[in-house]
Amino acid sequence: MTYRTILVVKNRAMGDSIMGLSALQYIRELYPEAKIIYAIPSWITPLYKNVDIECDQVISCDLKNAKDWVALFKKMRALKPDVIFEMHLAGRTFKFFNTYSKLFRTPYFFHDHHSKKYHVPNGILDQGVIKPVIQRDLDGVYSCLSKKEEIPNFLNYTPIISAEKAKKKRLVLGVVATRATKMWPLDYYVELAKICSKSFPNLSIKIPLSKSEGDLEIKERLEELNINDYAEIVHIPLSQLPRFIGNSKLYVGNDTGLKHLAIATGVKSYTLFGPEPPNEWHPYDEKAHPYFYKDPLECRTRTAHYCGLSNCSSMICLNEFMPRDVFARIEKDLND
Repeated sequence: MTYRTILVVKNRAMGDSIMGLSALQYIRELYPEAKIIYAIPSWITPLYKNVDIECDQVISCDLKNAKDWVALFKKMRALKPDVIFEMHLAGRTFKFFNTYSKLFRTPYFFHDHHSKKYHVPNGILDQGVIKPVIQRDLDGVYSCLSKKEEIPNFLNYTPIISAEKAKKKRLVLGVVATRATKMWPLDYYVELAKICSKSFPNLSIKIPLSKSEGDLEIKERLEELNINDYAEIVHIPLSQLPRFIGNSKLYVGNDTGLKHLAIATGVKSYTLFGPEPPNEWHPYDEKAHPYFYKDPLECRTRTAHYCGLSNCSSMICLNEFMPRDVFARIEKDLND
């Protein structure tokens, strides 16, 4: 089957959308002449405004209310995709695209990272098996859109976001995360910034934060800890964030969207992992992008293959990584 227009959907968070770029690269290899359209939540679309990625068009995909459904339906009728492929299936999108597929006889393929409840006629390779996230996306493309025998390897498909380069001696600290248990203590970040600034006086240390309520609370706490003596908190619009991160020397921080953006823009990263294991959420070469991870921890796998707590009184998975030890790991990279 030859497809002229391929709609790829990933209705997830920012980091997920970045990891999804790997699948776009593989799809481009399979269908070099096809028009590839990437559908993601509208709030993320500015991230890809001023950069080059392996697709022809990025569109918003919001399905929170009837107005969103009508808007997306109109987009679909204008685009007229030959096939729809959804990565990491979401409930609302399944209802919409499954309905659209039946109405207009457009093939709709999808995969879900963990669940086996959705049946796909030709099956998904290793559906429900715990794997690096990028590998699961590639498995989905391989199962639904590829006729090749060779299964793609995630290490050959690191996400790529191309932005204007003007490298600076800048250290980016990624202090935010989707939940408190994924966050290295804020006072540790302040101590690390202090050590780095004293060891490298010419080093620019930046902490990107949004203007959301949660990030502003983090900003207030950091300022109480005197972060301004060692680093600068910056509010960078999403449309300018890839260039800002991509022109930095090093990323150190939590497992969050900024980490994935740093890697996609060619910046070395050091990630602090706590409740979630890196084998799934760090689908990158460990030598190129090292991480800190305390294992084994019985509490982490008490109910699942990771800890899903939003708050934890002990936080032994993260708070035993001391700032001085982190600095010892990153010092050489700051020297180079």
